[in-house]
Amino acid sequence: MSLMEKFANPELFESLSFGDKMLGSTITLIMGMGITVVVLVLLWGFVAIMGKAMKIASGKGDKAPAKAEAAATPSAAAAPVAPAAGTDDAVIAAVIAAAVAAYQSSGGTGNLVVRKISRISGETTPWSLAAKEDCIESRKF
Repeated sequence: MSLMEKFANPELFESLSFGDKMLGSTITLIMGMGITVVVLVLLWGFVAIMGKAMKIASGKGDKAPAKAEAAATPSAAAAPVAPAAGTDDAVIAAVIAAAVAAYQSSGGTGNLVVRKISRISGETTPWSLAAKEDCIESRKF
């Protein structure tokens, strides 16, 4: 009977010496860690292969339509829109979301640069109020 068979049997486990118990524990540890590393390497390889496949798939089919959309986008974006005096925050958020979606659909790949960020005057801004409400709501039972 091998050491690992004795290690797995609860009746024979008590008869093992301290050295045998430590050797069996070490073998179990190495096998467990080895299996974990092998599975993680396989997962990493699968994710890398899928990432390359997605790049290839998205790069081939979108070249011609992206150029047509890029040509149409500047004419639509050329007319600046001034916000009305009493616009709602939800409307402004929807307009910003639509602008970002239009930018991404026209082939924008990260060239968007924020040039200026300025703080709104006053003690509490709508964003800070929303953050406080969210924090309070998360702590309710």
